[in-house]
Amino acid sequence: MRELIGRIPTKDPGVTEDVYLSELVRCRECERTVPVGIEVVTVRKDRKSRDVLHHVYYCRAHGLDYETRAQSVPIRPHAKKQRTPDEHLHK
Repeated sequence: MRELIGRIPTKDPGVTEDVYLSELVRCRECERTVPVGIEVVTVRKDRKSRDVLHHVYYCRAHGLDYETRAQSVPIRPHAKKQRTPDEHLHK
């Protein structure tokens, strides 16, 4: 099971941190294996490809910062093209 919590934008516009809720995770900080934890994947997206730059796992206690930041930033869909008033009259 892996569920997307949210995406955190970085300074580089093509790079995001995808935060997931994952099961059976070994925490990077405390090195404990927990049934449910946080998975952080740093991804660079180009037009044709998606490259994974960094992949880290945390328990819920150590990954709380990522979890709260991911939930507070909304995932925005692609912007829809808006019609101008002139286009509306011509159709």
